[in-house]
Amino acid sequence: MQVNRLRARSSLNYSSGCTRCTSGLAKQLHCPKPLARQRLRHRACIRAKVDQTDITVETPTDGLVVERVSNTGGSRKAFAKAFTSLLGLKLAKPEDLDPETLRDPPFPRYRVPGSQLEVQQLRPYFLNRTFTDTDVGYLAFFAAMHLVALIGGPLTFSWDALEVCLAGYVITGMLGISVSYHRQLSHKSFRCVKPLEYFLAYCGALAFEGDPVEWSKMHRWHHLHSDSPADRHSPRDGVWHSHMGWLFDEALNSTRRDSHGNMKDSLSAPWFYRESPAFYSWLRSTYMYHQLGQAVFFLALGGVPYLVWGFVIRVLLTMHMTWLVNSAVHIWGEQRYQSNDNSRNNWLVGLLVFGDGHHNNHHAFEYSAAHGLEWWEIDMSYYFIRALELAGLAWEVRRPSPAALAARRIPQAGDAPTA
Repeated sequence: MQVNRLRARSSLNYSSGCTRCTSGLAKQLHCPKPLARQRLRHRACIRAKVDQTDITVETPTDGLVVERVSNTGGSRKAFAKAFTSLLGLKLAKPEDLDPETLRDPPFPRYRVPGSQLEVQQLRPYFLNRTFTDTDVGYLAFFAAMHLVALIGGPLTFSWDALEVCLAGYVITGMLGISVSYHRQLSHKSFRCVKPLEYFLAYCGALAFEGDPVEWSKMHRWHHLHSDSPADRHSPRDGVWHSHMGWLFDEALNSTRRDSHGNMKDSLSAPWFYRESPAFYSWLRSTYMYHQLGQAVFFLALGGVPYLVWGFVIRVLLTMHMTWLVNSAVHIWGEQRYQSNDNSRNNWLVGLLVFGDGHHNNHHAFEYSAAHGLEWWEIDMSYYFIRALELAGLAWEVRRPSPAALAARRIPQAGDAPTA
């Protein structure tokens, strides 16, 4: 395996020279054939300047490749296609967007209240645009889930159903997403015994946010291009877009490209997949069946109230808390460390998402198992990882050194003057 270390803190711009093979990007892509030129025509291409970083991008040379989005029968993509086919919908493929429109969109710029961040919507959210089967699948799913939650939640409320919902949020949101998907699988910030790794990853799958490979690849891409035009969910493209609007626009997502014209690690197998291909292949190939299974489990356990609160509301709660990290903590909060983006530390989101709201800390030291770097920054996920370490169940728990902290620290008002 060839390993390239890149810093993709991109000062990126949409390129207007993408409609000809003689363009800068086409030359960069070494595009000798007419078909390849045609595919580049009228696309929103992105040219990135690459600086040095700690991010590792793996280029597969041993034949082991894994697509970011699974096409197996049990994947979300397969179920979305089956759903639109069942409805008899004939949907478009992702349209080729005009680079000029993306560079100068017909929407006003505005400043987010309580922040210095200026944002500008790039595309119509719902009207005067095309939809793919993935867009329609997501829209139908989230519309139905929110409708059930808003109507069924009050009608089926009980204290024990609420307890099931909150317990499920801790299991899938903290153990699954924060500890496993985010800190261990995406950033390899600690190691643990394999049975525990598998259990935590399965908890993450039950959060309904994608299989481990899909989630980690998307997250690594975010770190490579945070708050640049290549970032799929930057608030610079709109607050709604950063929270969940990006899920419903496959055409816009297809323009999020680096200087090579695509996602660098889209075919490389993550480290955990290379170590345990049998488990992670099974989990992603059967992903949607586990979602149906947990819905049936809650229905059998406590009837409709447990189905509504233990599954529907708990899944939405976990998702919205995750999306707050994409949106709110790239808008509001403080920055104490240099991270070359707009990531912030937000104590309230930190409480809600088990420490992941200390986001500026994380973007500055993404390898760290600890996101709360001060004693007052509550980080429940790290406390759990630390307990595993003390019990001998986790090792190679990574933390920034005092020298690394000092090197990236931004001087704050009230800091003692240095000699």
